[in-house]
Amino acid sequence: MKSIDNQDKSTKSTASAAAAASAGSGNGSEATAHREATIDQVRDLLFGGAQRSIEGNLASLREEMLASLNQMQADFAKEVAALQAKVTELEQETEQKRLASQRDIGAAISELGATISGLGSGRTGR
Repeated sequence: MKSIDNQDKSTKSTASAAAAASAGSGNGSEATAHREATIDQVRDLLFGGAQRSIEGNLASLREEMLASLNQMQADFAKEVAALQAKVTELEQETEQKRLASQRDIGAAISELGATISGLGSGRTGR
């Protein structure tokens, strides 16, 4: 807001300087510059307050959006961390189940081998 007020003051002083310069000389380009400066002053008087209000609202909106964005990024990071933890947990469970299945298959093969050996030794004994 202070920078806008400073701009307003500099615009007014520039307009005053342009008016003084055009009053001192009869040059047409300086008269045009004076008219443009006067138009700028009138424009500032008419719309300056509204413009400052809009700029303030935009700044507030920008801050709110940045805060929301930061919050969403933090929430997203939490969700990603939770998903990574869940994937790691499922990976460990799957590995444990695979090892247990492998042991069960090994035991079943050993049992089947023992049964086959028992059948074979029973036949040779006849």
